[in-house]
Amino acid sequence: MRIKDISTAIRTLPTREKQEMGAGSLIDSVTNVFVRVRSDEGVTGYGEAATWNLFSSETPEGICHVAEKLLKPALEGRDVLDLQGCRTAADAAIVGNPAAKSAVETALHDLAARTLGIPVYTLLGGLRRPDLGLSYSVSAQDLAQEAELVRARYEEGYRIFKMKAGVRDWRTDAARIESLAGRYDDIVIRLDFNCTGDPLDVPRLMKAVAGVPIDFVEQPFAPEHHQPLSRLRRSFAVPLCADEGCRTPADARRLLADGSYDLISLKLGKLGGYGTVGRISAAAALHGVYGYAGAFEESRLGTTAALHQMLTLPSLVDGCDYYFSLVVLDPEHGPQGGFTVRDGRLSLPEEPGLGVTVPDHWFG
Repeated sequence: MRIKDISTAIRTLPTREKQEMGAGSLIDSVTNVFVRVRSDEGVTGYGEAATWNLFSSETPEGICHVAEKLLKPALEGRDVLDLQGCRTAADAAIVGNPAAKSAVETALHDLAARTLGIPVYTLLGGLRRPDLGLSYSVSAQDLAQEAELVRARYEEGYRIFKMKAGVRDWRTDAARIESLAGRYDDIVIRLDFNCTGDPLDVPRLMKAVAGVPIDFVEQPFAPEHHQPLSRLRRSFAVPLCADEGCRTPADARRLLADGSYDLISLKLGKLGGYGTVGRISAAAALHGVYGYAGAFEESRLGTTAALHQMLTLPSLVDGCDYYFSLVVLDPEHGPQGGFTVRDGRLSLPEEPGLGVTVPDHWFG
């Protein structure tokens, strides 16, 4: 069975909840790219790339161009089960472009798994854990609204909350963290600065909330701010997680060599797909560094695709940033199916491929 065609579609998906982060805000919608790969026997696989410009240098139009004008000629006619060969051909066709390559690689895995009648996670080595707990990013601009959103998520079974810090002054962030910890005694609290932490204010914040058990701090400073990171590491016994500071395998090698982080946020679109994420995860495990299931602004398709791999990785902390398609995106729009939710935890059905349906008319 051979790859017959690769096509793309740009879709704008409406949101129903505003997200405030150190890097910026999401208000009305997100614009993502969906990829369809078809075989010569009529089997179809799908992938997705999230393209929020504050996190990615790839644009929707650029991803479509790379997928259809560069990757398509390199992959058409290849055996749908030769996934390593397809990955090698894609890397030879163009350097970089991790979101485009990830979306195509996801679609190829979906296609191959559907062809074999097995879930994608089986292609990736099989499940090592049955599920992952959902983490909700607490980021509303209005504090009363923030408290209400947390209450709603708590009632839905969420027990992991990631406070987006650095948008407000450190005293306000300290009050937010202490308020959350005071309302619930059975939750895990994590902090994420998205690179916006001030070298003086982050230590002040950490001292102010010293009585709150912080599970980890994600990307407190911009990647080039090595000295503030070193001082923070020496001063506070809290695990540190790299996100924006680990975008390539070269970044991962450097971080693992200097021991600056305890965790690495693993995102398919940031790192380039299943192959790269798998290699970085394996290398991190050898260094005693854990993976974390991070996410971009994906629909159920991208979220399910990531979950298929995260549940197979050997060294991963519990919790995942996969709430976006559940509570931020409008559920009436976008792909359907995929992961299931129970008591604040995500699992996967035993269905061929990713188990997600995508409207075929999107692709013209």
